[in-house]
Amino acid sequence: MFGLNKAKCKAFICSLVCRYIHGKVCDKEKALLFEQLKDHKNSLKTNSKFTILEIGVGSGMNFKFFPSECDVTCLDPNPYNEKYVIDSLRKANNNIRLVKLIEGYAENMLDVPSDSFDAVVCTFTMCSIKGLNDAIEEIRRVLKPGGKFFFLEHVAAHKGSHLRSLQDKFQRIWPYIAKDTHINRETWKFLDNSSFKDVQYHLFTAKFFLAFLAKPCMYGSATK
Repeated sequence: MFGLNKAKCKAFICSLVCRYIHGKVCDKEKALLFEQLKDHKNSLKTNSKFTILEIGVGSGMNFKFFPSECDVTCLDPNPYNEKYVIDSLRKANNNIRLVKLIEGYAENMLDVPSDSFDAVVCTFTMCSIKGLNDAIEEIRRVLKPGGKFFFLEHVAAHKGSHLRSLQDKFQRIWPYIAKDTHINRETWKFLDNSSFKDVQYHLFTAKFFLAFLAKPCMYGSATK
């Protein structure tokens, strides 16, 4: 209708929303998370380029936090994010090379070889992955031995809290507000029960205002 493309509109809206979320509501925690990513890069004794796969890249708002001199592959179901990804890459100005932008989903990364990345990054994406157990195992598969998975997500509030009660009630309509997302997902349980080792995460309260139901968040890492 009116010549609008739904996927193209979604990419545009995503670029606006991501600019706010990634720049305002969790800036401190993102800095801490990506400092760990840089430490991981520095710990590797190799002359090979450091390789990163970002799951659900959106408009590429994480690039400015990435270590310099690395090769990045991006996975996202919306092909119209590409122009925003390229623009974010240019603005990051840290000598990152975009290897490939793959249109697809984390649950089934058939085009991604096993044992191929030093790190996988995923922010504010696991809330919307339908088969999260499968996605986590796929992430582990594509990591090199000793590779690390870095994540930052909004999650369920503590059970028994007033906020958790509200999350549980709103979950009935939440998919209509934010397509396919879960406002009350206990994401840490999926990671704890996965094949990853050394799963570490920190819970924190994000600086959301209007979307107060998404204030409970977590960031951390897991090792293959």
